[in-house]
Amino acid sequence: MTKQLLKEAKEAGVPAVWLQPGSFDREVLEYAKANFKAAIGGDGGGGSEGWCVLVDGEDGLRLAERQWSRL
Repeated sequence: MTKQLLKEAKEAGVPAVWLQPGSFDREVLEYAKANFKAAIGGDGGGGSEGWCVLVDGEDGLRLAERQWSRL
């Protein structure tokens, strides 16, 4: 299901994605990293299960060389 959502996001022009722990497997993570300007997910971050947007949001943005912005 996550991979299909990523395909739809790519088609819609979404430039970056954040994959929460439990929402992906290796194939999905590889797809995201290959198809978006920035894709955060996998091992790392300050949470015990991997990158969590609530725990690691600002660190993840810095790592992806992105900044917060309002639409």
